[in-house]
Amino acid sequence: MSGLGEYRLRCELAGHSKDVRAVTTTPEGYIVTASRDTTAKLWVPLPDGVHYEAKQTYAGHTSYVSSVCVLPGGDGVQSEGPLVATGSRDTTILVYPLHSNVPTHTLTGHSDTVSCLAWGEGALVSGSWDCTGRVWSGWQCIHELKGHEGPLWAITILPGHSTTTILTASADKTVRMWREEKECHKFTGHKDCVRGLAVLSTDRFLSCSNDATVILWSITGEALNTYEGHTNFIYGLALISGEGDVVTGGEDRTVRVWSGSAGECRQVIHMPAQSVWAVAALPNADIVCGTSDGMCRVFSKVTERQADTESQKVFEESVAKSTMAVGDLGGIKKSDLPGKEVLLAPGKKDGHTVMVREGDKINCYSWSASKQEWTAVGEVVGGAGGSTSTSGKVLFEGKEYDFVFDVELDQGMFLKLPYNICEDPYYAAQRFIHHHELPQEFLDKVASFIIQNTKGTSLGFEGTGQYSDPFTGGARYQPTTEAGSTAGGIGGGADPFTGGGRYVPGGSSRGNNMGSVGVSGIPDPFTGASSYSTPAARNVLAPSHFFPQQVPLRFEACNMSGMLSKLTASNSAIDQSHQLANEKLEQLVACVSEVEASDPNHLGPLECALQWPVEHVWPALDVLRLALLSEKMQTVWLDTDRRGTLVSHLISFVQLQSVPTAQMMALRCLANLSTHQPGRQALMEMWDKIITVTVEIAPYQNKNAEIAASTVLLNYTVLLGAGENNSENNSEENKNLDKKCQVMSGAGTVAMTAKDPEAQFRCLVALGTLLHHSHNNNNNRCRALAASLDLKPVVERLAKVTSPTKVGECASHLLQRL
Repeated sequence: MSGLGEYRLRCELAGHSKDVRAVTTTPEGYIVTASRDTTAKLWVPLPDGVHYEAKQTYAGHTSYVSSVCVLPGGDGVQSEGPLVATGSRDTTILVYPLHSNVPTHTLTGHSDTVSCLAWGEGALVSGSWDCTGRVWSGWQCIHELKGHEGPLWAITILPGHSTTTILTASADKTVRMWREEKECHKFTGHKDCVRGLAVLSTDRFLSCSNDATVILWSITGEALNTYEGHTNFIYGLALISGEGDVVTGGEDRTVRVWSGSAGECRQVIHMPAQSVWAVAALPNADIVCGTSDGMCRVFSKVTERQADTESQKVFEESVAKSTMAVGDLGGIKKSDLPGKEVLLAPGKKDGHTVMVREGDKINCYSWSASKQEWTAVGEVVGGAGGSTSTSGKVLFEGKEYDFVFDVELDQGMFLKLPYNICEDPYYAAQRFIHHHELPQEFLDKVASFIIQNTKGTSLGFEGTGQYSDPFTGGARYQPTTEAGSTAGGIGGGADPFTGGGRYVPGGSSRGNNMGSVGVSGIPDPFTGASSYSTPAARNVLAPSHFFPQQVPLRFEACNMSGMLSKLTASNSAIDQSHQLANEKLEQLVACVSEVEASDPNHLGPLECALQWPVEHVWPALDVLRLALLSEKMQTVWLDTDRRGTLVSHLISFVQLQSVPTAQMMALRCLANLSTHQPGRQALMEMWDKIITVTVEIAPYQNKNAEIAASTVLLNYTVLLGAGENNSENNSEENKNLDKKCQVMSGAGTVAMTAKDPEAQFRCLVALGTLLHHSHNNNNNRCRALAASLDLKPVVERLAKVTSPTKVGECASHLLQRL
């Protein structure tokens, strides 16, 4: 075997569509990668001894995969062969046989991103952004490690101890050592978030940090050495097997190789990607890294395993063509930069970088000690400072975000609004509202603020697994702040609370001022001002920020191509005598794609489509769902002579013997009836049949049906509450008592049987809305009914839900009214 000099490219593993966030290796020389594209992949070496091929894709998670580890067969694992464990932003850990894409175990318990996993001493350990670590045995959590004050970023097991000894690293800038579930030592020395750990021996380990340093520790707590060389965040480190060396990777676009204890940087490898998220080492001492360009790259010191000359040249050119921020190099004034004459002198050490002014550009060069020459590693752009400003990632409360906005609530008072471009803006807005206990009606404006300030930047929604429409392809419904309005109310990136026209004491209201929460005598949550109120008004129970719900929710998602495809497929599957011409189908979809411009006269073919067999009718119901968002459509189709027929037809699709897809779509249509007055009148006229059929099919066959059913019930509470608010006495309350009783009973049933957290949440909001209006109208019959229905245990159970947090928080608010 020849050549044991510096590391050079061996191969590139291309297969992921987004950042490779975690990598690990197996004793056989396999590589496992995990990515923000929600998958992990197994790569095995080809017979040529250089390249790898993807052998398996693990695709069970609903959000990006953030951690991965391999469990050897037999070593405390009841398995015939090795296993792969993956942790995700969806809060779960999935365990797969190495050569299967079907998970055999799902581990739940964490309430936030599972950011790190490790195996050792017969135990699987995990760390999460929920600030805890967990120890798993027999696929059950046997210990929970609580004590960190920030999210966990790394976890590992120290070998050779009589009791399982675990190390955890956190955004609270500390490393902690645990035996069983007790903290036995805290290591302090880093000045920023600690991102990675690597064990050197039974009594020494390394940690890396956003402070751009690596620290060598003794388990007694002494910092033995500090390695300096990176110029930005260090995301990961790993021990190189049999070499005693260590490899690190970070936000300065480099992989660096260090002597294990001396702390000397032996080699710097520049990458054509901004972030080196993860590093690992193969048993043969080759090194592996995962980067933000979706690639995994392998480097080797052995000539026979290195890529051919042409591939090396292509890699070096891609590095040279890449751009890098000034801050990646520590920050230097442009006026101080030399010309190319500086390249005539040798570098001081391997990896020494210089910036050279070449015409209007600034290029960066790195010194290669083995080649004794300068290598171009990219064009320099951006501002100075090796920190958050150049990393492109912002840490907020120890977690990474692409943006953290300052939102001004009142003069001089700001709240932080974190957001990742992979998120649904509405999901981020909802999280912000719940975290700061703000009124729910601000959802649309906060989401619009995010959309405007990110200028449309998007990596594609990863979602939460709750809002995806499997039929139309729509991402989610969008709640509205008032009838007929949709998201996007603020233009030009206006502050969602001040709107560019925030009320200033002593001045006048300008622009889109949100005003107060709308209850007499309740202080404005932003200005602190309050109006005069009578003693009776001061007895009004202040609204929770979860309820009362003021506006009906609607299902608005519209994917024209997906809808037309499903409509065409159903049309082709029915008897030819009942089929519609393709141009009629296209006309239907085009008509409902722009609700306000829709012409009811163009929807004639929909009446025929709604008579299709139940197993094929759901795409037609999906068209009707969108059509019902139009006031003109409701006025024509829900006139006095027709509305009973249409609603009865929808009810027939909801009944027990119906097809699940037809049930779900019909429930969505019933929910959208509440958008305009004709539909609201139909709902109130046939309330008994609608509520009965909605509830009697519980438990539902899928989460989309659960969400649709809970939305129907929630919208009824909005309509009932609006009727009371518009009356001058309690007569409306008395008249609607039967309706309220049935809605409350139904919401309790759905809350008890639903498995989807969004459906649970909407049922809780429905119950809260009913109880709120009942309390404020001095009518305790709804509260008495809630007691008779024994709803309290159901709500108490949901109050323990921690993910998503809004379920538990809303249930806690509701308990105050029971």
